[in-house]
Amino acid sequence: MAKKSLFWLVTSILVLITVYILTTTVILPVATKNPLPEAVLPKAEVKRDNNAKKSEKPDNAPKKSGKTDKGAKKADPKVQNKPASEGSVSNSKDDLTKYFELKKAETMLRSRYSLSSEDSIYLVLDLITKVATLEMKGIPLHDSKIKKVWISNSIRMFHTEALLQWIAQPFVLKNVNSTIERVQFLVKNAPKDTIEANKTEAIPAPRRTEDVYIVLNFERNLQLVIQQAEISEGADKARIDSLKNNLLKKETEKSLKALSSFKRDAITPKIIITLPKSDAVTLYRALPQKLKMVLRM
Repeated sequence: MAKKSLFWLVTSILVLITVYILTTTVILPVATKNPLPEAVLPKAEVKRDNNAKKSEKPDNAPKKSGKTDKGAKKADPKVQNKPASEGSVSNSKDDLTKYFELKKAETMLRSRYSLSSEDSIYLVLDLITKVATLEMKGIPLHDSKIKKVWISNSIRMFHTEALLQWIAQPFVLKNVNSTIERVQFLVKNAPKDTIEANKTEAIPAPRRTEDVYIVLNFERNLQLVIQQAEISEGADKARIDSLKNNLLKKETEKSLKALSSFKRDAITPKIIITLPKSDAVTLYRALPQKLKMVLRM
């Protein structure tokens, strides 16, 4: 009886330890929001912001006077403070929300302005109006209407200064995984003689484009997934599922390594957008190798 009790006691302790390790190293990092990495701001811009903060003073601040005007009656402090306090309490949340949205808009415009002087195409991903725009020097080249948007909790649940610092600079592309080729080649054998050449078509028909599933990994730990709105079938579906399984396999390996090291890497903030197939193909094949992206959300 004593051995049986000892066995169940040891088993319960091991189960509790296993559950604790799984929860702290695998489940919690996935379920909870994670800090977003900050963008590295240019030194000139940082100094300008600091100087602006120092020079900020309320324009309508009352000046203290040593003497009071003769004949002026002292206002009742209860009457003066009551409306001001009520207004500040009732509008504090709305004012903070509006201020934060204005700061986000300012951050996006500064990031967009920094790319207007470069001789390269960049992507403006507007998740508010649901439009993905290819631009060059501030001129829109191609607009793609986004049908669906999915944003991970690690982005949606951050409404603090951390989000503003995260989107303060354009995101730079690190690597891409895709089911389609960036540049499409059409291989055709040369004819042996004029008779065979006359039989061939003057303009060869391009080969069929596979279904689209693109994974773009950016700096500052951002992952953008572009998928098509049309339903995939057959070989195209198998190709997309294979890419998804490879990504899932990598995440599983990270979790297994976390069990041995008791430390898991930060969860990758992810955005998934759904586009028509034609727009997704056009967008992907027009992107430069060193893509820069501005995010508005």
